[in-house]
Amino acid sequence: MTSYACPSCGAPIAFRSSFSVYAVCSYCGSTVLRTDRDVSLIGKMADLPDEISPLQVGAEFTFRGQGFMLLGRVRVGWADGAWTEWFVASARRKGWLAEAQGFLALAFEEELPKGLAGPLPPLGELLEIGKQPFRVSDIKQATCLGSEGELPFPAPRGRTATYLDMVSPTGGFAGLEEAGEERRLYVGEYVDFDALAFRGLREVEGWTLPRSTRDGDPSLSAR
Repeated sequence: MTSYACPSCGAPIAFRSSFSVYAVCSYCGSTVLRTDRDVSLIGKMADLPDEISPLQVGAEFTFRGQGFMLLGRVRVGWADGAWTEWFVASARRKGWLAEAQGFLALAFEEELPKGLAGPLPPLGELLEIGKQPFRVSDIKQATCLGSEGELPFPAPRGRTATYLDMVSPTGGFAGLEEAGEERRLYVGEYVDFDALAFRGLREVEGWTLPRSTRDGDPSLSAR
């Protein structure tokens, strides 16, 4: 973990993952970009509205025997609603846990196949990703409503992007994000909340959390 002083208020800003380059100060809401030597101030983040979810920055989970930590959050809005993307990382791997309408999808960044290197495919198009067939199931324009914690790229309020959701016959999930000239592909699957064995969750009215989900396990922290 590397810590810097916020250029705006002087409070400590900790980067717990080597994958992270962008962070929001939890004290004053300033957004900073990490360089090789220090951090630079790039803006201010408006407060994110509270959500009815036990997930929070700092919570941990286990996926296929590997421990991950939720390091940051991006709230994304589109014409018919909004969803939350949690940036997650272990010591060796980074990914995103998408939370929307009670469903969770965990995906990790992959190289773009040839079929996604040119013009964006239309709705219903069948593509091959990692020797698996995926069909484009949804295309939408969305805007960043705010972010917190640390992230692998800048996500200021108002950032716009095109999102493609793709599904495979075996239940796999893939998502493509195009923001400006940048295009990223994430491939994964829908996951069950209980199967991830979360620790360090926050208490939410209406949720009953076992003690094991509230007490974090430092041995699983992303370093």
